[in-house]
Amino acid sequence: MDVLMLQQTWDVPGPWVVSALALGTNNMVRRVETPGGSYVLRVYSNHVEPGRLRFERAILAQLAAMALPFALPLPLPTVTGAGYAELDTEDGMALATLTRFIAGEHPRRDDLEQALAGGETLGLLDVVLARIDSPTEHGGGYWRSYGDLAHCHELVPDPPAAIAALPVADAERVRLVAGYHWLIERIPVLYASLPRQLAHEDYAPDNLLMEGPRVTGVLDFEFCTRDVRVMDLTVALSWWPVAHFGTGAEWPIIAAVARGYARQITLTDAEIEAVPVLFQLRAYTSLIHRLGRWRAGLSPLEAVTGRAVAALVRADWLEANQQRLMEVVGGASG
Repeated sequence: MDVLMLQQTWDVPGPWVVSALALGTNNMVRRVETPGGSYVLRVYSNHVEPGRLRFERAILAQLAAMALPFALPLPLPTVTGAGYAELDTEDGMALATLTRFIAGEHPRRDDLEQALAGGETLGLLDVVLARIDSPTEHGGGYWRSYGDLAHCHELVPDPPAAIAALPVADAERVRLVAGYHWLIERIPVLYASLPRQLAHEDYAPDNLLMEGPRVTGVLDFEFCTRDVRVMDLTVALSWWPVAHFGTGAEWPIIAAVARGYARQITLTDAEIEAVPVLFQLRAYTSLIHRLGRWRAGLSPLEAVTGRAVAALVRADWLEANQQRLMEVVGGASG
């Protein structure tokens, strides 16, 4: 990466020292050290287009004006005033943003105090996201909601056919396709009846920074869009105890995140009852999105079959535990 070119793109005096910070599923992230402070350079893969980044920046700008108790990755303007840059990388042209570095570490997923604080921060975030204006001038800026399962990825125009062609056991393919159709039947009713608003959509521990029990930053708003409100909590509950599902150790973590969220938002009975279905919806969205990345040459086939197996494991867990899941989430909401 041409460091001199980067220095000329943003009005941040050098010299710049660029080092690896993280490598996520969708983006490349680098830490940038300068005489004036630390920054984060995010280079997006080809699932992001300019309208989407303008939409994300407009959301972050409104949130930043609300004096929230945690930092946000608000992109700095380039020398031309744009909120993003086009960089010439080894893989071709890519969009990139530069943000100020936010201190903190990702939470430990089995730390109940951090899980409680993470849940409360998500609740606060959803409260303020419900109040802000949704930008409409950026055309194409909306990411699809989880409920738009049939259009999850542009390279997967026929999800059930793509799932039926996966190199997994015949019985697994049959179950996966049946599960897809089961969700498609239920999505319209859920989305017509549940509260909807702007939502973060990817509130995982890896997108959170903390110092002890205090949240210092919430990251990665690239999937922010309008969705059913309770999907944000569902995503958090599916990620936080991900290593413990089926062991019994998942329940204190689920309860802690749900209790924290309930300090800010009281879910409706219909939202609580929808959580098991939304758990499975999230698993299928992840599978189809990964299928699209594989077809785009961005993910190995093993990652796709791994998500397929994960969807079936999640379905088995829900079959045995969906009532308890609703009781724990409902109990946290009082």
